[in-house]
Amino acid sequence: MRSGAVIAWRELPQHKRAARSVIRDARRSRVDRHDADGRRLDGERLAQALADHLVRREGRPGVLAAYVALPTEPPTEALIEQATGLGWRVILPEMLPDKDLTWVAHDDRGVDLGTQAITDALVLVIPALAIDRHGMRLGQGGGSYDRALARRSPGAWTVAVVHDDELAERVPCEPHDLPVDAVLTPSHGLLDLPRGQEVQRRSGVT
Repeated sequence: MRSGAVIAWRELPQHKRAARSVIRDARRSRVDRHDADGRRLDGERLAQALADHLVRREGRPGVLAAYVALPTEPPTEALIEQATGLGWRVILPEMLPDKDLTWVAHDDRGVDLGTQAITDALVLVIPALAIDRHGMRLGQGGGSYDRALARRSPGAWTVAVVHDDELAERVPCEPHDLPVDAVLTPSHGLLDLPRGQEVQRRSGVT
């Protein structure tokens, strides 16, 4: 783990709408600049960093909640396949009409597992627009993951995936926003954040 990694935490506007606009503009520009090989390499790096965590700290495989990335997001296809290869049962979200998330199995997407399926996940890999040094997450604004994360089991480990330049000194947040345990980026790998470090101390994991 790279808890002590030196990161250039960027400044973002402290209003959610303005911060989202900054990140979304940068993501659209990134898609225009980056080629398929660069995106594939990013995906491989993300997959390896997560796999190292799963092998080192999680013990026996269980349920892992993940998602299929949009073209503007860091790629997650390799991450999903590598976790599956390690024996993890991967579940993926589907948005309901009210913007809540239900879940389906990666290997059988025809079966709706329901909104409560996330409670079975030992590891949650979730999207974000930005993450700050305290683990607070800037999402897309629909509230889908706010509801989903409220259902996670108390011992679940939650990691958000962002681009290297989407690590922020502070993201605008509200009382209902929930922190993540770690953040995963292509170049920095997996970085433990304060909530995750506290979970490790309580569990005796180093």
